[in-house]
Amino acid sequence: MHNADVTGGDIRTYAGDIALALSVHRGHSAALVWPETEPAGLLDGLATRAAARIAAAAAPARGEPVPAGQEAEPLAGFLGGALERPVTAFYTCAPPGPPGRRITADGDLLIVPVDRGCDCGVQPPERPDPLRMRLHKGEVLYVPRGFRLTVSGRQCAAPLLALAFPPLAAPEAGTPDTGWPGARPGALLRSSGSRIRTPAP
Repeated sequence: MHNADVTGGDIRTYAGDIALALSVHRGHSAALVWPETEPAGLLDGLATRAAARIAAAAAPARGEPVPAGQEAEPLAGFLGGALERPVTAFYTCAPPGPPGRRITADGDLLIVPVDRGCDCGVQPPERPDPLRMRLHKGEVLYVPRGFRLTVSGRQCAAPLLALAFPPLAAPEAGTPDTGWPGARPGALLRSSGSRIRTPAP
C-alpha cells in the first residue's frame, strides 16, 4: 500500500498522536512517542520515496538533508495546522555504527525512522553526556531547539524523515496557555491515546 491509499483522516489521527506529545513537552524536553494509529502504508510509502530521493542525491553522504516531496505534505500539513507554524519535511540517513551523524535545524525537530530503527543520542544543553535510546520504525522522537542530536544505524544505514518547525515563542500578555502558541481549540488534532515517554537520564 502506498501513500495514495492512506486517507487524510488516518494521517490526521496519526499527527494527533504526535501533537499530543508536543503539547506536553514542546520547548522543555525531548520525548519519545509511540503513535498507536500509524496508517497502513504511510511509512512504507515514505520509505520508498526516501530511498529514491536519497539515492539520487549526494547530499546524505555529506550529511546534508534531502528535501521531501509531495509524499510528506499531508503529515507536515496537519502538524503545521495544529502548531500554526510552517513545518518543513526532509530526509536524512543514519549511517551504520558510531560515531553517527549529527542532525541540526534552526528550530525543533521530529525524527521518524521510516524503514528500520536507529540509535539516538540526545544531549540537552545543561548535560555533559547525551541520553541514549533506540528508536524503532514508526516511533517519533521530539528534540527541542538547542539539544544536540546524533543518529546512527545498526548493521546498515537507516533512512529518516525529519520534520522541522519554529520553536515556541513567549506568549503575549493575556493570551490563554493552549500548549502551543496561537493554537485554536478547533485546530487541535484528535489523538488516539499514544504512549509518551521522556528519555531517562
